[in-house]
Amino acid sequence: MLKGGIAAAGGCLIALGVAASPAVATTDRLDYADQANPICKSSNKQVDDLYESTEAEIDRLESLHPKNRKKALRVHERSDQLYEQLPFRILELYRAELDQLKGIAPPPGYEGTVAPWLATRAEIASLYEQILLIDQERERPLLGPSGKRPSRKAIRRHHKRLQNLERLQLQIYGQLLTDADIDLELGTRMGAAYCVTGATGELPREVASPPDD
Repeated sequence: MLKGGIAAAGGCLIALGVAASPAVATTDRLDYADQANPICKSSNKQVDDLYESTEAEIDRLESLHPKNRKKALRVHERSDQLYEQLPFRILELYRAELDQLKGIAPPPGYEGTVAPWLATRAEIASLYEQILLIDQERERPLLGPSGKRPSRKAIRRHHKRLQNLERLQLQIYGQLLTDADIDLELGTRMGAAYCVTGATGELPREVASPPDD
């Protein structure tokens, strides 16, 4: 399940613990769930580990208290970089998880559920990336020629652009929330609890009883 919400930049791919494999036939919904849940459980753990390791490294950097101003600036920049990298690294974990799920063939009669479920999760990844990229754009400082103070006209254009980006981002958030509901519904129908609820794999009571095969 994709986590995040921190505006950021950069990142690198972290492979999931479950190795990729060709599509494997499944006999029923329970068989599908038995293959999907370990993939998502592994991904969830790696996301949690990533949060913890990032936080630990930032805490370590903040405990250094360098006396040299240049070194202090480097420490500060490194901490900011770790914060900025985190959401994109989580996104790549989510996409690696999705690639794993695509390797599981839908059980007979559930093709019409699995295909839209995976398509929804792909759209969630795309929307989340758009939000992160917009955050990058909104945080980029406005500079005039040769680093000088920008003109009033440039400032007005910049302000207008930020307003447009904010409106676009709100629209994307709305679609993301809609997709999250679809993800929960379809993932629950397939019994993929760890994929739609996070680390515990515990479903909300109102969706805890998927339809019978």
